[in-house]
Parts: sequence; structure tokens; C-alpha cells
Amino acid sequence: MNRTPSALDAIKVVMVNTSHPGNIGSAARAMRVMGLYNLTLVSPKKFPSKEATALASGALDVLENAQVTETLSEAIQDCHYVFGTSARSRHINKEEKSIEAGALQIHEILREKPEAKIAILFGTERTGLTNEEVDLCQALFYIPTENNYNSLNIAAAIQIIAYELRRQNVIDDRLEKVKKPHYVGELPATDEAFESFIQHFEQSLIETQFLDPANPKHLMRKIRHLYKKAELTQEEINILRGALTASQKAIAKDQ
Repeated sequence: MNRTPSALDAIKVVMVNTSHPGNIGSAARAMRVMGLYNLTLVSPKKFPSKEATALASGALDVLENAQVTETLSEAIQDCHYVFGTSARSRHINKEEKSIEAGALQIHEILREKPEAKIAILFGTERTGLTNEEVDLCQALFYIPTENNYNSLNIAAAIQIIAYELRRQNVIDDRLEKVKKPHYVGELPATDEAFESFIQHFEQSLIETQFLDPANPKHLMRKIRHLYKKAELTQEEINILRGALTASQKAIAKDQ
């Protein structure tokens, strides 16, 4: 079926380690009714599945075109922005905002950078995203719920978030808003390029004996968060990696 492209095509919904195939089908239906088409499944427990197909009900195009990857890094490697979802407050240094504010942020990103690719991550039904998965995100979105009961089915959560994206005019079937942005900003580097830089940075810190390779997590989490906030472009990453390489060569020469 032919359809008019929209700003929403820049956004992919990423479901990580989903246990129940019915939730995948229901999520596809929830996406399709709001105009989201890009679904990525990271190591689903059971897919393809007759149950997923049955519950997709009219959204088989979303289900059949879903990308399946073994790892989260594969799923988001081409993305410039990665946002997570969480039903609970995290005791980590990560910006948290309501889905309404998050949808507005995505809308503004696509207005300024219409070529951007954006991922929204959903964790497992039981525990959500791990802290390591959250580390890959620029920010976390939450759905305001009753204080003492915040348990939402994953497909219901996707439905609400898709609605907020549509309401904030991220979806624009006429394309005028994405064809004529009021300001075109430079894209951040892709997640793949960013992760390669972080690995290079960590190795450089080990070689300078600034980082203990046996216990790198706490410091590297803070460094990752620092550079995530900076939204480094590919050119900026190239400059930083050039400086790291020069430092490593100088250290090797002195040894």
C-alpha cells in the first residue's frame, strides 16, 4: 500500500527482549493506528508468531516489515538520538521528562534536523530497560500515572506515546514542516560512531592510567553521560579521536 511519507518515518520503536509475542502484535496495532510504521525487535523470545499476527489486526505491514536484531547496539547504530522509557524513577544521572515534554522535544529536533533518525526504547515487560541500556539514551520518558500503581502494558504504553507524538505534530502527512524547517541544525553523530568514540576514550584513559580497567563502570558512565549531553557531531568526534590517537602515540613513544 502506497502512503505519503511523514516526519514520523524518522522514528523507530525499539522493543528489547520482549517475552510475549502477543505484546508485539498489540504494539504493532497501537503503532499503526497512530501512523508509526518502523518497529525494531531486539532478540524477542518468540517471533514470528501466530499470536503476534492475530493481535496485530490490520497492522500486518508493521509486523511483516519489523527489523529483528540480536543486540540493541545493532538496532540503534544508525540513530542520531536515542530515548528510553521508564515507569520508575532511576537513581542515575539521566534527564527524565514526561512523554508530553518528550514528544515536544522530538518535534523540535525534527523541525531543526529533518534528516535525524530517532529511536524510542521499550524494555522487557517485567523489568523494563536495564541501567546499561539506559546509558545509551539521551533522556528517559515516563507516562504520568497514579502514584501507587504505575504498571502499564507495553502495548498500551506505546499507544500513549504514539498519540503524544501525533498530537505534538511530529507526524505531518503534508511534509511542509519537515521540508521547510525554520533552522537546519547539524546532526549529531550516529550511535555507532558515538560508541566507537567512547571505547576509544576508555582505552586511552586506561593507557594513561587514569582509569582502572578492573573497575571502569562508574567513571565511564559519567563520561558517557557528559558527551551524550553535548550531542557531538561526526566532525567533533573525529577531532577528539585524533587527539586521543596522538596522545596514545606519544605515550607509546615514551615507553
